[in-house]
Parts: sequence; C-alpha cells; structure tokens
Amino acid sequence: MPTVVVGVDKTETSLHAARWAASLAAREESELHIVGAYDASTSNYAPGLVIPQDVVEAIANEAKTAVQAAAAAALEAAPDVRVRTSVGEGDAARTLLEVGKDATAIVIGTRRLGSVKGLLLGSVGVTIAAHYHGRVVVIGDEVKPGPVVVGVGDTPSSDPAVQEAYHQADSLGVGLVAVHTWAQLDADALHGFGIEPDAVERMSAEATEAVAERLAGYSQDYPDVQVERVVVPDDPGKAIIDVATDRGASLIVVGSRGRGGFKGLLLGSTSQKVLQHSEVPVMIVRR
Repeated sequence: MPTVVVGVDKTETSLHAARWAASLAAREESELHIVGAYDASTSNYAPGLVIPQDVVEAIANEAKTAVQAAAAAALEAAPDVRVRTSVGEGDAARTLLEVGKDATAIVIGTRRLGSVKGLLLGSVGVTIAAHYHGRVVVIGDEVKPGPVVVGVGDTPSSDPAVQEAYHQADSLGVGLVAVHTWAQLDADALHGFGIEPDAVERMSAEATEAVAERLAGYSQDYPDVQVERVVVPDDPGKAIIDVATDRGASLIVVGSRGRGGFKGLLLGSTSQKVLQHSEVPVMIVRR
C-alpha cells in the first residue's frame, strides 16, 4: 500500500503537518506513517559525557508523546485513514530519509527560526528537501483553503511540478495559479536599462504564449481545474512567494534541479528561496 510519511516533534507545526499529511494520504488512498525521532547522543564537544539512562528515557518518552498527539490530530483530519506510528533513535533527518525511502511523500513541519523576516526552514527540513528523491512537503502555519501556486519554467524540467500541481489542485477542488518569469528584473528595472515599454510588452506576450502551450496538455487531463496564468519579469522565487501571498494559496509546488553533491540531489536556487521564505506550505517535486 502506498505510504505518506510525516515527521513530527512536540511543536504545533508538527500537528499541522500531521493533519495535512493525513489529508494527502486520504486523497491518495495511502497509509500514513507518523515518525518521531530522538537523539540522546553527546556532541563532539563532550565525547566522554555519559547521559543518565533516566534522561534518555525522558527524551524518548517526549518523542513518543509527540507521535501520539500527531496521530490523534491526523485521525481528526481524516478519520478513515490508516495510521502507523514509530519512534526511532538517531538524527531526525536521517531517520526520516531511511523510513521514507519507499514512501510517496515526506511531510514535515518547520520551526520559524531567526529574527530576520523569513528564513523559516530548520536544519531537518533543509536536509530532507535537499536529499530526498520524491515529494517533500514543508508545513508552517495552519493550512488555509486557497489555490495551488506552481512555478512554471520554459523547459521540460518544470513539467513534473506542473503535473503534480494540477493533481493537487484537482484533488483539493481548488484553482491553480501558474507563475512564470521571463527575466530576473522587474519591468521598472528593465526600463531603467533602456528597454522600451513596447519591447517589454512583446516579450511578455511571447512568454505568455509559451506558458499556455506548456500547460495545454495538463488542462486536457484536468478539465475541472481553473487556471490563472501570471507571467511577469521578476526573480522567480520572489514572484512565486508574492503571488502565493496575494492569492491566499493553500500550497506552493516547485520543481528542483538536482545537481549532484553529497548523496545527490540538492536544491536549485528558486526552490531554496521559496522554502526559506514562504509562509505557505511548499511541495518540492522531482521526477
């Protein structure tokens, strides 16, 4: 049976993630596997330190309690979904990557870190998003109803994300907003570099036509999904976040170009920016 994995801890965002993952599992007729992890090892700065057994047990019990709370939240959101739970000892990211190696998706909540606006993603989310081969969903605040927003490129590399975005919009019964940027600078900056307004309009029209052609096949497969196209000159990550915020999106879907590195995949600059700064749930999709 297909499985959706959700990693949880004692934070409120983990409960949001468990509810979202339960909804996904129900919509896709999958099992939900709720995973907790605890690490009672000492750091490299204190290699000789021995942690008392009662402290280890307290840490493990905290993880078990978090998993139980997440299971209850998941069943409230999707009473008919089949739920399985487990608690592992060790690094949380590695535990989730191992447990989720055959899953259809890994869902996690993210802690809001740092005093600077944005920079929302913690280390576990960064590691999983960078190294997992399948869909990764990062949840922050409680998810609100709204359209799905997807970043659309001008090459086939964005097709998996576009197809997944149509699938999510269709199963959620919401609209889809397809965002495409054809320049890294906004219109005012382009004019400042001496590009005439009519040239900007022409390039925008050409980009709009290209996006329409790329979306045409998916629209035939998902005829009930209402699509809005936003084609602008702007930084891709910024444009996606701005549109998602303005439209009150329930989900952002972006692709990622993996280019090697430690155990593989890593993230492209756009998906990194969206993950780090979006307050809307984000799904990273790979082939």
